[in-house]
This record gives sequence, C-alpha cells and structure tokens, in this order.
Amino acid sequence: MSLGLVIVGEGHAAVLERGGRFRTVLGPGRHLVLPFADRVRARFDLGEQILTAPPRPAETGDGQEVLIGFEVVFAITDPRLATYEISAPALAIEQLARTALRQEAGLTTAERAVTAPGDLHRTVWTVLHETTGRWGITTKELQLAVSPPAAPGTPSTAQEWY
Repeated sequence: MSLGLVIVGEGHAAVLERGGRFRTVLGPGRHLVLPFADRVRARFDLGEQILTAPPRPAETGDGQEVLIGFEVVFAITDPRLATYEISAPALAIEQLARTALRQEAGLTTAERAVTAPGDLHRTVWTVLHETTGRWGITTKELQLAVSPPAAPGTPSTAQEWY
C-alpha cells in the first residue's frame, strides 16, 4: 500500500478511505492511490457465499424444544453499505436468522414446526430479505433443517448432561 498501488482480484471489491472518510469502491484491476493518505478499509468477495449454521435448540410455544439449523446463500451487492452499516456480514446474518427463528418458533408448536416448516421459512426469509437489503447484501436462498424434539428421558441440552 505504501507504494501507491492497490490490486483488486476478479470478483472482488475494496472500499477505499482517504483521511478516514469514504472515498470510493475499487473494482477489479490495478489502482493507483495516494501513499499514506489512502487506505483500504475492507475487501469483499462479490460472489455467492454460503453460511451454514449447525442445529441449535429452540423452545416452541408448547414448551418443547426443536433443533433448528439453517443454510443461507448470500452475496454482497454494495460494498460501501456492507462496510459501514455492519461490521461482520456473515455474523450479522447468522444472528438475525437465529433471532427470527427463535421468535417464530415460540409462536408455534413443536409438531407444527417439524411437520410444516414453511411458516418458519416464510417469516425468516422475509426478515432476512428486508434487513440485509439495507446492508448492501442480497439473500438468495434459505434452507431450514428442523428436527423433532428429543425423546422423553434423554437430555435435550448440553447442560443437562453435567
């Protein structure tokens, strides 16, 4: 960077700051920048990225637990927004999806969550699509894996094993 040359790979973007303020988004190629005045704040892969979250217990409205895991396919469409609206896109998407799933699972029964996960999917998809759009991210696909609650007599969470 001190030489005044920034190289951005194909399918990537870099957010450039001058004096701590946004200057521009650099696309693929070689770019001349002012040494010591400009700095690359963030680099992004603009291709599709897959976020896989392992199943975790969620309590349903009838007091039982179901295991809900998910996979989200997303792409960064606006590197500027992805830099300044949130600090870690993948972590923010995971936390948003988990929160929406827990909230929606609390409004349904365990049996309905396992047999008809379409309601959970619809709600979480709506929340993800609306919120990530403001972050400069497009969610392209969401897959849910809902497992039935643990059989009676077996521990349902890790804390009960100890």
